[in-house]
Amino acid sequence: MQGVDRTRRIGQVLRRELAPIISREMESSVVGLISITAVSVSKDLRHARVFITSLASKLSSAELTKELNAVSGSLRWELGQQAGLRRTPELVFEYDESIKRGAEMSRLLDGLSNAGDHDSGD
Repeated sequence: MQGVDRTRRIGQVLRRELAPIISREMESSVVGLISITAVSVSKDLRHARVFITSLASKLSSAELTKELNAVSGSLRWELGQQAGLRRTPELVFEYDESIKRGAEMSRLLDGLSNAGDHDSGD
């Protein structure tokens, strides 16, 4: 159980320290506002999956993750300098589709709710 807590704590440190590094290193006019939604760290602390979303990006989600993964080495180095961890995990960026799926589900539920209101009014 202690291992799970440790990976969770390290994930929180990575999330907190990585956000300002990304905003500083990436050109905001192209990538927009990037938000780190979650960080999943492997049990051996060697790999971290960083889930991101972006608002007002000129890049598609695939292009954005490709761009971030291309500079992940320099982001990892900067993160190692800031976070003070013994070992900084390798970073793999993935676009978090959960917000888009949640908005879609909300829209579908609103559609069902509105359809039910029309049916009961007849």
